[in-house]
Amino acid sequence: MLERILSILRENGIKELRPPQKKVLERGLLDKKKNFLISIPTASGKTLIGEIALLNHILEDRNKKGLFIVPLKALASEKYEEFKKKYKRYGIKVALSIGDYDEEEDLSDYNIIITTAEKLDSLIRHRVKWIDDVSVVVIDEIHLIGDEERGGTLEVLITKLKSKYNVQIIGLSATIGNPEELARWLEAELVIDTWRPVKLKKGIGYRDKILFIGEDGEVLEEYQLKTYNKSRSKLFNLVVDCVLDGGSVLIFCNSKKNAVAESKKLDLRDYLSQKELEELKSIKEEILSVFDRPTETCKTLAECIERGIAFHHAGLTYEQRKIIEDAFRRRIIKVICCTPTLSMGVNVPCRRAIVKDLKRYWEGRMVPIPKMEILQCIGRAGRPNLDPYGEGIIYVDGRMDIEDVKGYLTGPVEYIYSKLSYPKILRSHILGLIALGDIKDKESLENFIKNTFYAHQYGNISKILKDIEEIIRFLEFNRFISVAYGGGGYRVKMLTLDENGISITGGEGKYKITPLGRRISELYIDPFSGKIIIEELRKLNRKLKMNEKTGYLRDWDPVDYSTFYILYLISKTSEMLPLPRVRSCEEDILFYEMIRRDIDIEDGKGLKYAKNAMIFYDWINEVPEDKILEKYGIEPGILKYRVEQAKWLIHATGELYKILNIENEIISQALEELKVRIEYGAGRELIDLLKIKHIGRARARMLYDAGIKSAQDIIDNYQKVRSILGEKIAKKILHELKESGVVFFEW
Repeated sequence: MLERILSILRENGIKELRPPQKKVLERGLLDKKKNFLISIPTASGKTLIGEIALLNHILEDRNKKGLFIVPLKALASEKYEEFKKKYKRYGIKVALSIGDYDEEEDLSDYNIIITTAEKLDSLIRHRVKWIDDVSVVVIDEIHLIGDEERGGTLEVLITKLKSKYNVQIIGLSATIGNPEELARWLEAELVIDTWRPVKLKKGIGYRDKILFIGEDGEVLEEYQLKTYNKSRSKLFNLVVDCVLDGGSVLIFCNSKKNAVAESKKLDLRDYLSQKELEELKSIKEEILSVFDRPTETCKTLAECIERGIAFHHAGLTYEQRKIIEDAFRRRIIKVICCTPTLSMGVNVPCRRAIVKDLKRYWEGRMVPIPKMEILQCIGRAGRPNLDPYGEGIIYVDGRMDIEDVKGYLTGPVEYIYSKLSYPKILRSHILGLIALGDIKDKESLENFIKNTFYAHQYGNISKILKDIEEIIRFLEFNRFISVAYGGGGYRVKMLTLDENGISITGGEGKYKITPLGRRISELYIDPFSGKIIIEELRKLNRKLKMNEKTGYLRDWDPVDYSTFYILYLISKTSEMLPLPRVRSCEEDILFYEMIRRDIDIEDGKGLKYAKNAMIFYDWINEVPEDKILEKYGIEPGILKYRVEQAKWLIHATGELYKILNIENEIISQALEELKVRIEYGAGRELIDLLKIKHIGRARARMLYDAGIKSAQDIIDNYQKVRSILGEKIAKKILHELKESGVVFFEW
C-alpha cells in the first residue's frame, strides 16, 4: 500500500517525503488502528501526513470514507480545490460540506469529505447513514480544542468519534504546550519534530535594527536596518528592507481597525517597478468592482493596494479576501496588514512575518495575546522553494521590555485546557446527545463526560456534573426533554421558587427528547436561543391577536410590524453575538424606534438588539449597502456575516413556529417573505421575481420599476426584458421559466 501511495504522490510532484513525514510513517501511520497526534512546525508537511492516512484507508476499500476537519470555511474551500485537483484522476471523489446546519446532504458517494467541526457535528445530529462508513478522521489545528468559543464543540465531537465510531484519528498542530496530555486522551502515538523546510529566524525589531535570537534568548545576530524615509516609522524600514530583497511581508495587528490604520501608513510606490504598479492598479479595479457601488472600505482598500499594501480581516467579504490572498501569493501585493485569523492555515506564506501587538482588547480591557497565537503568526514566515529563510519578528515600539518580548520567542507555549464547561456549549451538546440517544439517563451522561478531555485533564468532574444538572432542569422546564422518574410517567418531580427563579428538584430518571427539543438540536442552535425564539413568537402572536380586537398597532402594517419583530427576536439569540456597538449618537434614535414599535427595552443589551434589527430592516428594504455601512459604522464582511447568521436564524424561527402550532397568518406570511428578503436584501414587492433563477436584487428592481412584476409579465413582455437585461440574461431567464413549467413554447 505504501508504494501505491508514494506513486500517487510522485505523480503529483512530491518526489521525496520530508523528515517528519518519514518519521510518522516509521512510527506506524499505516496501522489503521493507531491514532496519532503530530506536532510539527508550519509548512513542514502536516497536511500531507493527513492525506497519506486518508489514501491508506480509501485505496484499500473504496466503500470507506475519510474526513478532513479544518477550523475555517475558507480553509475548507482551499483544501477542497487542492484535494480535488490532486486525486480526481484516481477516481477518488472529494466533497466539501460547509453549508447550512439544517441541510441533509447525501455524501454517500464521496471518499474524502472536507468540513468543519460544527458542520460535522450537525450532520451527525441529522443521523446521516454514511457516517458509519468513515474509518479515518484528520483534524487540522487540533490545538483549537482549547479555544474559548469553538473548543467545546471539537472536544464533544472527538469524544463521540473515540467512543462511538471505529475510526483512526490523526490530530495535526504546530503549537501545543501539553501534547503528551492530549495524546494520552486521544490514545494516540505522539510525534514531535522541529524540522522546517525553510529555516525560521526569530527576532525582535528594535529601533533601527533586528536582534535575531537563539532558543535560549541569546542574541545571535544584530542586523542593521537602513533608513529609507525619516518621516515614517521604524516599521516602514523593516518592511522596505524585506521588499527590496524580493521578499513579502505579513504584519499581524491586534484588531481590524489597527490593521487598516497600519496599511494606510505604508507606501511602497517609490520602490516598485512600472510593471508592478500597473499590476496593482488592475487589482485595485478588481476590488472596486466587487460591489455595484464601492463602499468606503472598498475605496480605502483599493487606495492601499495601489501603494502595494493590503489589509485583511473579517470585515472584508470572502471575494475581497480571495483577491488579496491570490495577489499576495503571486507577489503582486507585497505586504498584508492582518489580524491573527490569517495564521490559521490559509496558504499565504511570506519572507518576513511581523507581530506588531502583543496585547488586544478583550471584554473591556487589554489582555496579552497567547504565545501559541504569536508563534502561529510568525510560523507563516518562510516560503518553500521561494525564500532562503523566513523571519519571524516581534516589533518593539518602545513600550515593551526586550527581555519580556524574548519570552514569546523562546521556550514552550501555553498548555491547552478544556473549554467544555462553558454553559452555551454544554446546553447545546447535552441536548444533541439526548436527541441522538447517546445519553439516556444520568449514568450514561456521566459516562460520556468521563470520556472527555475535561475529565481526563481535571479528574474531578463533580463541578461540571452540577452544572449539567442545572442544564437538564432547564431543558426539562422548557419542554425540550422529558424525564421519567421512578413512578413511570414523564413528569416534573418538584417545582421550587427562589431568587434565581423556578427550579426543578428531586428524582432520578430517564431522558427522552421531545419533538421541540429534537428540532432545536437539528437546527444547531443554542437551546437558550430556542427558548427566546419560542417566547418571542408567542409574545408576537399575543400582540397581533390584541391588535385584531383593539387596533392598537394602527400605525403599522401588521406584516411589516411582524417582520421587524422577527428581526428583533433573532437579534436576542446567542448566535448573534457579538452584537454591534451602540454609539452615543445612536441611542436616542434607537430608543425612539423601539417605543414607536411598542417593543420593550428589557435590559442593557436592548439597544444593541434594536440596532442589529435596524441593520437587517434597512437591508431588506433595499437601502444601498454603502449607506448601511456608513449609517451603522460596520464593515462589508461583518454585514455579510450577520446576514448569513440571520438567514439561518430566520429558517430556525420558521421551523420552530411550525411545531408551536400558533396558526397566525400574519406571522406565517412575514416568515415566508423574510426567507427570500434576507437572502437578497429586497422589498416585499420583488419576492415573486426573486424566486426566478438568474434574477437577483438589482435585476428584480429594474424589471419591477419597468412594470414587469411576475413570471407571466416576463413572458408577455420578453422584448422589453431583453432590452433591460440584455439578450444573454433574458434567454437564461426564459429557459429557466420553461424548465420550471411556466413556459410551454419556444420564442
